Amino acid sequence: MGSIRVRDGRYQANVRRKGYAPVTKTFTSREVAKRWIKSTEIEIEKGGYSPKISIRVGEMLDKYKLVCLASHKGADVSEQYRIKLLKDYFGAIPLCDLTPAHLVRFRDDRLKLVQPQTVKRDLSIFSSAINTAIIEWNIPLNMNPVSQMRWKQTGQPRDRRFEGGEETSLRSHATPFMVRMITVAVETAVRRSELLRIKRSNINFSKQTLEIGLTKTGKPRTIPQSSSALKALKE
Repeated sequence: MGSIRVRDGRYQANVRRKGYAPVTKTFTSREVAKRWIKSTEIEIEKGGYSPKISIRVGEMLDKYKLVCLASHKGADVSEQYRIKLLKDYFGAIPLCDLTPAHLVRFRDDRLKLVQPQTVKRDLSIFSSAINTAIIEWNIPLNMNPVSQMRWKQTGQPRDRRFEGGEETSLRSHATPFMVRMITVAVETAVRRSELLRIKRSNINFSKQTLEIGLTKTGKPRTIPQSSSALKALKE
């Protein structure tokens, strides 16, 4: 339904309809505002209304960085870098004009420099920003163009393991402290950030467990410890 508010001597017309983002426009005349509301509602009923989206990709990314990125668990320099990278590449494009073709060009340019998984991480944060704009900021896009992309078949997933003699060689070149860190990392498979935050109070030697309180998902978890890991944690 439509409504009119008076603001600073002007008439702000608002149209809200289920399934559509709210639409607002300001007029100097109440009668003109009423006519705009009526014509807009008629177009919505016909299914032919398409509101203009003036925001550019760079503006959207700036807002996403300010409003959302700071609250992400584990938000770090890499995410800040990706936002800047995306803004440099797409920033001047109106969000409503962004298409999968733009993203394919970005993908192919990036693949000349980095691995496919890196490009997927770049576009994952881009997709998250666009979804936030659609769902939380009422930007009336018909679809998220990232979701329309196709990915070429890439190589096998990374499953790198220590090969013959590598772990021994790594330990032989490490300080005693780093040897203990390597042992815990290998035995527990914790993330680097989690490893660096381990305190003695997180270790239950009687139950042979390690409590990881601050995780990427925000949910603490308890990890059973091997005798080698416990020995390294105790030293």
